[in-house]
Amino acid sequence: MVAAILGALASAPRWAFAQSVGEDGQQGYVTESSQPNRGGGLVGQGMGDGDRAPDLPPIIPSSDPTEDSKEYDPLDTRPAPGQRPVIRDGDLSYPPEPRAPVDGIVAAEEPAEVRDGVDSMLIDTRPVEDFAAFENPPAGHDPLLFQIEDLPPVEDRRTRRLSLLEPYDPVGIRIGSFVLFPEAELGGSWYSNVLRSPTATADIAFDFKPTARLVSDWQRHALEFRAGATLSYFNELNSENDRGYNLEARGKLDLTKRTNLQAFVARDLSQESRSAIDANSAGERADLTLDRVGATFNHRFNRLSLQLRGTVEDYRYSDVLVGNMIQSNADRNHTNYEETVRASWEFKPTLTGFVEAGVNQRRYETVAQSDNIGRNSNGQRYRAGVSFGNTGKILRGELAVGYGIQTPEDSRLGSVEGVIVDANVAWRMSELTTLTFNAQSDISETTTADASGVISHSFGVEARHAFRRQLIGFAGTSYTMQNYVGVPIDESAWRAETGLEYYLSREAMLFGRYRHSLVESTEPDSNYSTDEIHIGMRIRR
Repeated sequence: MVAAILGALASAPRWAFAQSVGEDGQQGYVTESSQPNRGGGLVGQGMGDGDRAPDLPPIIPSSDPTEDSKEYDPLDTRPAPGQRPVIRDGDLSYPPEPRAPVDGIVAAEEPAEVRDGVDSMLIDTRPVEDFAAFENPPAGHDPLLFQIEDLPPVEDRRTRRLSLLEPYDPVGIRIGSFVLFPEAELGGSWYSNVLRSPTATADIAFDFKPTARLVSDWQRHALEFRAGATLSYFNELNSENDRGYNLEARGKLDLTKRTNLQAFVARDLSQESRSAIDANSAGERADLTLDRVGATFNHRFNRLSLQLRGTVEDYRYSDVLVGNMIQSNADRNHTNYEETVRASWEFKPTLTGFVEAGVNQRRYETVAQSDNIGRNSNGQRYRAGVSFGNTGKILRGELAVGYGIQTPEDSRLGSVEGVIVDANVAWRMSELTTLTFNAQSDISETTTADASGVISHSFGVEARHAFRRQLIGFAGTSYTMQNYVGVPIDESAWRAETGLEYYLSREAMLFGRYRHSLVESTEPDSNYSTDEIHIGMRIRR
C-alpha cells in the first residue's frame, strides 16, 4: 500500500506555491506544467488553441447557433471579461497585449456591456478614445485631430507629437462640428551671417508666424484646412525679409471600414534661401511659388494593405534684380509628376513591413540658359522599410532604404543614381526623455552647366528632456551632403542646435534657440559659417 501511494505521488504533477483565480472566482493552484500565454492566462497540458485568458475574447469566435450564452450571477459585482477595470497607480496588468489579426477572420467583436449589479466604482465606463487621451503619452486618441496622414506616410505628424513632451494639449475653439486651432509665434532673431557668404554681415530681425488649422471632428470622413504665414523684418538688409504664406486643404473619404480615399491641394509662397541649389548669393531673392495636388487610395485586405499615391508639383521662380539687371529664372520653372504603389504587411499593430515602387516625370518650361540643354527627365524610386505605427507609446514613425535613378531625356547628360534613405522616427526613451531621428534622400534638379542633377542626403537627430513639467530642453544636430553629377562640385552642411521651452500655461510658451551652421564646398570662395539666436513667445488656443 505504501509503495502504491509513493508511486502515485511520483507520477502526479508537482504543485507550485502560487494561487490563481479562475473565471468562476475559485482559487486554485498553478502547476509547473502550466505555461503563460500572450494574454496573461495559463495554458496547461492538453489545452487547445481555443483556450484563452479570462480577460480576452477567443481567437476564433464560436459559430454554433445552439450554444447557450454564459449566465452570470446577478449578485456578482466583479468586472466581466473584456471590461476595463479602474486603473490604480502602480497597476501594470492592464491593458493586456492585443491579439494579432487572424487570417480569414474579418468580423470585429462588439465591446462588452456593463452587467447589471456591477459596482460602477470598479468599472471605467468611458469609451476607449476618452480614457486613452489620459494615458501618458496619449495613445489611440489625438486631441489635435491628425487624421489625414498618408500624403505620404513618412511625413506623419503624429510621430513628432510623441517626442515633444508638451505638458498641455491645445483645446481649440469648437465651431459646430469643426475645431479651430489658432497659433501665433512672435519673437526676435540675430544672425551673424545673414547672406550666408564668406564675408559675414550681421543683422537682427523681428519675426511673426501666425497659423490656423480648422479640422472636422466626425466619426467618419475628415476635412482639414490650414493657413499660415512667415513674416520677418530685418533692421538693415531688407532683401532678406520674408513675405511667405501657405494654404492647404485635406480630405479623407471613408468608403468602407477597410477602404479610404485621401486628397490634398496646397499652395506655398516663399523666398528662396541663400543656401538653396542655384540660388543667388547677391541681389534679390527669388520668390518660389509651389502648387501641389495629390491623392492616395488605401485598401486593407486583412494583414495586407495596398496604397496607391499620385502627386503633381508645379515650381515657379520669379525674376530677380541683380545689380541693375533683371535675371530671368524661367529655365528653372518645371512640373513634377509622381506615381507610387506601396504594399504593407502588418505583423502586429506596432510593426509593419512595406515595399514601394514609384516613377516620376519632370518637365521643364524651357532649356537651361547656362548650357542650352533641356533638363526633362524620368525617374524611378524603390524602397523597403518598416513602420512602427502612429499610436505607440514608445516608438512611432517609419524607416526605409532603397535605390533611386533619374535619367535625363537629353543624351548629353548622364543618369543620376544612388542609395536613398528616408526616416521619421520618434523614440520615447523614458517619461522625461525622447529621441527623434530624421533622414531624407532625393535626386534634385539643377541648371548648373553640364550637371545632370544633385543627389542629396540629410540626416538629423534631436534629443528632448523635461527638466521639469513646464521646462523642456532640446539639442540636435544634422548633416547634409549634396553631390553634383557631371561636374566636380560637392557641398556639405553641418548644423547644431540647442534651446529651451518654458510653458507659462496651456495658451503661452516662451522659447530660446541657438543654432550654428558650417557649410563647405569644393567651389572657390563658397565656405562659410553662421550663428543664429532666436527668442520669443508662442501663443495658441
